[in-house]
Amino acid sequence: MPLLRAARNCKRHETFRQMPSESVLQPCAEPGLESATGRWGMVAKPTRLGDQLCLRMTELIESGEFANGSRLPAEVELADRFGVSRPVIREALSRLREMGLIVSRKGSGSYVQRRGDLAARSPAASFGPVNSLAEVKKCYEFRMGLEGEAAYYAAQNRTAEMLIIMREALDRMDLAIAQGMVGMSADFEFHLAVARASGNEFFEAVMQSMRLPIEFAINLARSLSLTRPIEHLRTVQNEHVFMFEAIEARDGEAARVAMRAHVQQSCSRVFDGPGGEAKALTRTVASGLSPK
Repeated sequence: MPLLRAARNCKRHETFRQMPSESVLQPCAEPGLESATGRWGMVAKPTRLGDQLCLRMTELIESGEFANGSRLPAEVELADRFGVSRPVIREALSRLREMGLIVSRKGSGSYVQRRGDLAARSPAASFGPVNSLAEVKKCYEFRMGLEGEAAYYAAQNRTAEMLIIMREALDRMDLAIAQGMVGMSADFEFHLAVARASGNEFFEAVMQSMRLPIEFAINLARSLSLTRPIEHLRTVQNEHVFMFEAIEARDGEAARVAMRAHVQQSCSRVFDGPGGEAKALTRTVASGLSPK
């Protein structure tokens, strides 16, 4: 992953270093263009403080300064040590969470979770953006089998910690619905948490490698949902709740059915419109599954 490679190349002589108060635009000129740009100079795209801090903290995690399983300092302490505002700290923590480098526990804080064993962190193992709606449909079809089995094993192997992560993702989706937001990030985090809960790193590795096409499909489906009545959004949310409850109850078959039905219905909502759920339900029943 470029971020991790860049982090390892950073200087390591200080544990904590204060961040610059603002990004600096560096003048530059391409060869042969000096006469055109010499007076003013070209500028480089500024780097966001959140990105800089994420890179810095990644370095500390990779070096072991923030040990695996350890609790990160509180936001106020991190803000003081790095010399940035708390919103910048929250942005960096959100990025680290999406990368799978930390997990958050409600009422307890953020904990380091190094997962260097996942090949999905390598860009070479990742899928690029989708190029057509046909690819979106193929992604849904593949996810039905992949995530259905991940949910089955998650019900058998889930831990209390993973249930907390899933519940927090559900809460963030609820908040997105209340605020009229898309909620794509929380949705993906829920599905990724199910893969992690399976206890099989290959499920998570494949999910990570497919992050771009999956996020595109989720964003498309949830954006379309915002144009429809609130009851439609609640139906989508209830599908996630059914999955969570089955995993919490350690009912593997119910978890598998709930996940497969959700992915199939999501696909139908995108390609068949608001009435797509009924068609998906018919196909689910015809395939021998009985949705909850």
